[in-house]
Amino acid sequence: MQKIVLLLCFAILHTASALECFFCWGPTCETETKTWNKGTCGAFTSLPANYQVACLKLSFKDKTTQKMVVERRCTVADLKDGKLSYNCQNAGDQPICPVCQTDLCNSAKSISFGFVALCGVVLAIAAPKLL
Repeated sequence: MQKIVLLLCFAILHTASALECFFCWGPTCETETKTWNKGTCGAFTSLPANYQVACLKLSFKDKTTQKMVVERRCTVADLKDGKLSYNCQNAGDQPICPVCQTDLCNSAKSISFGFVALCGVVLAIAAPKLL
């Protein structure tokens, strides 16, 4: 019972705050973290049920320069069958556009399990043993 209550507390705390994402654009956005700004996604009102606010890491090859360009920002993603997706086919050549919904999740080369969720699971397992 304690594990369930603890997990619910983390879920409520995590969803109660606005989503925070990294913002940057350009050829240096891939690796130069000093060019990344942190920002909170604005309030998107009246979103249809199948759309949700998410962080985006968009990578594509610029058609003019033929160099890879990366953009990190907030977006509105499509929710299909319980999975988020973003249509980036018009972004340039070879577009890749993973989306995620945990704070600052658009920082990694690949989107992975959220840090807050991982901490919640560890605490849910460890807390009863420590109490």
